[in-house]
Amino acid sequence: MLQFNGTFSTIATRLTSRFLWRLNATLITNTATVTSESKVNIEVNNDQVKEMESHVTMNNIQGMEFNELKINLCKNLNIKPIIITKIEQAQTVNELLEIMKISLKSQDDIFNALKTITIWASKNSKNDLNNICKKNFIQTKKTEENIGQIKNLNISTENDLSAYSDLSTSQMIKEINKLAYKGDRNIQLLNFFFQNIIEYHNILSAGACSNLMFNMNKLSYSDERLLKKICKDFIENKKNKKNIITAVTTVSILKSMAQVRYKNNKFLNFICEDIINSKTNLTAKQITSILHSFALLGYYSDHINKLIEIYVSDSLIKNQKFVYSINLIWSFAVLKMLQNTHAEYVLDEEFLSKLTLIDDKRILSYKLKLLNINGYAQCALKNYSGPFLNKEIVPDIVNIRSKQKKAYIDTLELTLQNMLPSPSYYKMNINTKMGFLLDAELCVDLNLNFIPIDNQEKMFIKIALILLDYYDMCLGDSNHHGLIKLYSHLLECKKYKMQFMLLFSRQGKLRLQKWYVAHPDKLKKKITRELITTILARKPKMSSFLEWKDVKVVYKRYASLYFCCAIEQNDNELLTLEIIHRYVELLDKYFGSVCELDIIFNFEKAYFILDELLVGGEIQETSKKNVLKAIAAQDLLQEEETPQGFFEDHGLG
Repeated sequence: MLQFNGTFSTIATRLTSRFLWRLNATLITNTATVTSESKVNIEVNNDQVKEMESHVTMNNIQGMEFNELKINLCKNLNIKPIIITKIEQAQTVNELLEIMKISLKSQDDIFNALKTITIWASKNSKNDLNNICKKNFIQTKKTEENIGQIKNLNISTENDLSAYSDLSTSQMIKEINKLAYKGDRNIQLLNFFFQNIIEYHNILSAGACSNLMFNMNKLSYSDERLLKKICKDFIENKKNKKNIITAVTTVSILKSMAQVRYKNNKFLNFICEDIINSKTNLTAKQITSILHSFALLGYYSDHINKLIEIYVSDSLIKNQKFVYSINLIWSFAVLKMLQNTHAEYVLDEEFLSKLTLIDDKRILSYKLKLLNINGYAQCALKNYSGPFLNKEIVPDIVNIRSKQKKAYIDTLELTLQNMLPSPSYYKMNINTKMGFLLDAELCVDLNLNFIPIDNQEKMFIKIALILLDYYDMCLGDSNHHGLIKLYSHLLECKKYKMQFMLLFSRQGKLRLQKWYVAHPDKLKKKITRELITTILARKPKMSSFLEWKDVKVVYKRYASLYFCCAIEQNDNELLTLEIIHRYVELLDKYFGSVCELDIIFNFEKAYFILDELLVGGEIQETSKKNVLKAIAAQDLLQEEETPQGFFEDHGLG
């Protein structure tokens, strides 16, 4: 019985919904049902079967008429055999229209096809679909006729493709070259060439692959199907040992792929393996171009580590041209392989002085890359003690947004206005000082409730928003490209934190210093000296907040000591003031009415307490009780492990 139910349910789904309901009602009827009721159900089922047969008959008739339409199309038009096969396989009128649109080359053939389909639709207007198709065909024909009246079609126009119908693949590629050279983005003609190259040619040569990829980059117009074919054919050429493919061709394809944002992981893996296994001789410029292309596409694999190990050395970085060094080290940043020595080299003022050699059209791009590298050195590198970017040479600039991106930002702002209680809950267009803008910034508490940006609680979470559009994504891959990946990584590493804390007396004597951002010792002394002088010169009634260079300074005087902290421009001054006060309360609890002498003679205790309160410039523990408990445990441990006890345990006492 279960099998019976399943079989009839399958049949019913192909019929009307009313018949399915009645059939199910019959099948679930109890076996004790009255015989007369069963007879009624049987009669109803027979009626529905007749109705089903009539539908099937009508569908068969329509199918025969549709086949006649396909036969007429093949007879009336001069169509290649491969197109005839596609027409035979078509199941709907829409599929026929798509085939006609792609395959027919001349305007006359298109009109003849539309005429044939329109006549068929007028004769077979028994159902709504045919009527709709008929209206669409007539409207399309009228539109084409109107266009024909407005424009005199000839060989040079984009609508007449008959002059190109007999060209070979190599000749079509030459025509694409001409369009690229002129900068003529004739979309219809390009689509025609792309479609023919995809359908009517088996394997493209390596040179043709490189040529097509370059032209698509130059025209800023690509076809993902053709890009896939180029990658596939290039791999086939590489596998054929008879074909000699130079490194120049490979590099050219990779550069063009990166510019059109087409990411094909299979192809990129193959190229890496081929370079490594064949031990290709690559110049410094070529290996830089290859790694730069990988970085732009956001492609990373273990093969890249091997490439860098084989081809990249310190001498290669330092001995090549200025712009290539920037591109190479920026690529390391995107690939998360940047080292301290790399950043030190490009951020040095002697190296930066060469920026004047770059022409004005390209200098913005390289300045933005230097800001990216500088941000990476500040946020992502550990124990970096080298120089940072001189803001007089490279100021905190950002790229110009497109009109479309600006429209997205306006929409985002409108959304935030409607979603949040007031404008104080968000900020727009924030300069990260790392070469890009945050589209918006929000703050939430630990319960994920939105809170005002400038009135944050002691513990909060900052949310950075960057809107991505079509041009931020890779073709052939659902992921975004390398630049967006770099931004994401920098934002993950950049935790808005305290940069340093200084504790000094009224006489300008430094009693305690804690640095959370790496600086050379010489620079630390300079910052300390200038900041102490600036703060001591301020009057008592002046604000405790101070804009100083590229940071905000928050300070407060307690008795004879000044507690001073430096934070970033986007950080909350009141929260920093609260942290200072919490630290003073902890010192007071521990020492019992703390004074300057306690800090002088027990400076290590002051550091212990500070390290329990702050880690990496961020608040770690807000409970005074927990901090003091941890310090007490440290004191106990220190008393138990005295040097004398150590010597006695080892027989030296």
